[in-house]
Amino acid sequence: MVENKEEYFELLKDIKNTLLITRNKIVENANKELILMYYRIGLKLLENNKWGSSFIDTLAKDLKIAFPNLKGMSARNLRYMQKFAKEFDNDEFLQGVLAKLSWNHNQTLLDRVKDKTKRKWYATETINNNWSVSILTHQIETKLYERDALLENKTTNIDTTLPSPYK
Repeated sequence: MVENKEEYFELLKDIKNTLLITRNKIVENANKELILMYYRIGLKLLENNKWGSSFIDTLAKDLKIAFPNLKGMSARNLRYMQKFAKEFDNDEFLQGVLAKLSWNHNQTLLDRVKDKTKRKWYATETINNNWSVSILTHQIETKLYERDALLENKTTNIDTTLPSPYK
């Protein structure tokens, strides 16, 4: 039996916290590896697009036969991987930001934001603000990028009339 209950509960709290932190790291690392795998597959598809558009359909069917329980290898998703690899370089941004986003977030960015600068901005904001896909979609539809850029460039009446310490 535990003699010092406070000490025990402190230990329990510490172990639970360690478990939660580790579990979150495992999920983040698994997601990162999945996104990077999709990128690598997309590169291979780009390198071999000489076989035409039916090549991806055939590949998807063969992957389904080889890995019947594996999800994410449909022809549609393979095309997203190809587009993803075409749009992003394997640079710090891919490693540091895009790999932290879910595949659904990345697909949303590819579908809804054509400009690369804007896409990177939305990706960064999604990480910084922990946006769900639906919130990301809403922010894109309501043109948050443009609104934010306007705010940054706009000087207010306070900026021009009040002395510096009171702004």
